[in-house]
Amino acid sequence: IVVTMLCLWQAQGFAMDLPQYLNTVEKKHKSFQSLDASIDAAEDRRVSGDVDLAPELTFDAKNIIDKKEPNQLAQFGVDESRIRQYSLGLNKKFSTGTRVGLSANAAEFENKNLNSAAAASLPAGTFLDKYGTSSLGISISQSLWKDFFGNSTRLRWQRESQASAAEKAQYSLQKRQLLIAAEATYWDFMYAQEDLRIQQTSLDRAKKIEQWTTRRVRDGISDRTDLLQTQALVAQRQMQLLTSRNSFQSAQKKIRDFLELESNEALPSLEGKISEIRPVTALVDGGGKGKVVQLEAYVSSLNAKTKELSAETTVDANRPDLVLSGSYNTNGYDGTMPDAIKEWDKTDKPTTVVGLSFRYAFGTNAKNSVTSAVRKDALAAKLQSERKMLESESAWSELIRQNSELSKQVEAATTLSNLQTNRAKATVDKFNKGRSITTDVVNAEQDAANAELNMTKLMSEQRKLEAQGRLFVVIEE
Repeated sequence: IVVTMLCLWQAQGFAMDLPQYLNTVEKKHKSFQSLDASIDAAEDRRVSGDVDLAPELTFDAKNIIDKKEPNQLAQFGVDESRIRQYSLGLNKKFSTGTRVGLSANAAEFENKNLNSAAAASLPAGTFLDKYGTSSLGISISQSLWKDFFGNSTRLRWQRESQASAAEKAQYSLQKRQLLIAAEATYWDFMYAQEDLRIQQTSLDRAKKIEQWTTRRVRDGISDRTDLLQTQALVAQRQMQLLTSRNSFQSAQKKIRDFLELESNEALPSLEGKISEIRPVTALVDGGGKGKVVQLEAYVSSLNAKTKELSAETTVDANRPDLVLSGSYNTNGYDGTMPDAIKEWDKTDKPTTVVGLSFRYAFGTNAKNSVTSAVRKDALAAKLQSERKMLESESAWSELIRQNSELSKQVEAATTLSNLQTNRAKATVDKFNKGRSITTDVVNAEQDAANAELNMTKLMSEQRKLEAQGRLFVVIEE
């Protein structure tokens, strides 16, 4: 019945080998989708660091009513000024640290209660009651010290690139750990399936022995104790089959969970070869020549480099700063704002500014502590990374050693299983010819079943051990 159910179950699903199974898990498992989204977010965060270099468009509009005293135009009877101002600007910081700004400004002034007689004494072309101004300008500034021709930008790029690489590597590590768990579930399923087959076959053989013994007892060749012994063997095999069936159903459930199958979806027929050996190095990412390290250790080294660059960035931010700046603006003036705007391009009355500014923060305990803290964090991360690298070398050599030992155990278990199976067949043959007792047959059958299960279990463990190679990468020394 169990074999019939197994065949029926396999017929309902579609065939799937290990690569197809892992590929399906990566596509359907929500945790993989989450980690892929996190990797994309890490890349977006790296790119977003350049938001400081993005061009910026500004626009200002103001309406001002000014009645303050003393008023500079009070001598002309003005007691209120109304001003409308408009400003449009485009600013850009380049990776060299150079800041460039373009601006266009226009304003209109209206002075209330102007004394016309007093204003008449002013030079011709002077407007007081209502007039407009305009200007076009360009400004440039460059740090000569702290951000000397883009030093801060380059440091930021390096730090953000390193941080992004570390973050992506961490997510990649989590994906590989999930893949290893998925593969372990796959081999556990294959073992459970093989265990179910072996137990069913063992039960069938035990029933045949029971039939032979029943016939021998009926013919007076064997004692009733022999029959009871074979019946006990059948009962034992039935109990083992029930246990194997429960394990198989649990393994099915885990496979279904990893594939995120609905309850009404058929489980695929997994067709992995549990006896097929894979080189551990074949699962190591990176290929080619280089040093094999644990991905966890590689992540630690990237974090250490990020901490080091963060420390350099902090030190750079606390340096004294010397900034050279300059600006040039045209000036337009006429009776109205539209007329003043027409004089934007006139360069006969410009405003030119050249400046040099210096900033220095004194070395207080607070400032020194900031620098000291980041440097100590960087040192701690470096030491931790070095320790992880030492552990990585030990883990890789231990993985190779364990795999080699398992290969020897599998080889020995295979030899033993073949011998026990042949022994069981020979013992049954002797039993049929009347040259063996029932106890020998039962013991031989039990030993053969145990040997085959032990061999299968060791093969399953070796396949899972090989999967640990996914936790290692090859890096250039």
